[in-house]
Amino acid sequence: MGYFDQYINEEEPAFSVVIEDDDKVCYAYLLEGDQIVSDVWLYNSIETPESVDWSNKEDLPFVNPKVFVKKNIPPFDESTHVDVRWGVNNSKIYAELYSSDTLLVRLEVGALPGWSTLVERDGPLALVYRV
Repeated sequence: MGYFDQYINEEEPAFSVVIEDDDKVCYAYLLEGDQIVSDVWLYNSIETPESVDWSNKEDLPFVNPKVFVKKNIPPFDESTHVDVRWGVNNSKIYAELYSSDTLLVRLEVGALPGWSTLVERDGPLALVYRV
C-alpha cells in the first residue's frame, strides 16, 4: 500500500517535509528545495529484524533493527493525521512531526540522522530525542 505525503513550510516555502513509506520502512525527510538536508527513520512497515547488514546497499532504505527500536508504530495511511510544527533553532530550520498529538521525530537542517522518540538508543537511522 505505501504512503507518501509532503508538507510545505508556509513561512519558508523552500523547506518541506516528505514522509515516505515504501511498504518496507518509513522515513521522514527535510528538504530545502529538492535537496535532503535531514532525514530520520519513522517506523518499520515489515517485521522488525534482529539485525541489519549495513554494508549491503541493496537493502536501502534500511529498516531499523530491534536493538534500536523502542516502539514501532502502525504504518501511516490516508486516515493518519500528521501535524508538522516548524521552528528555528540557532538559525537552523527544524520540523517536528506529531501524530495524534504525540511527538514522533525532529528533523533539523544538517541533522543526518534526525531525532526520534521511537528509538531507545542512538543509531545510524535515528538519534534518541529526549524531550
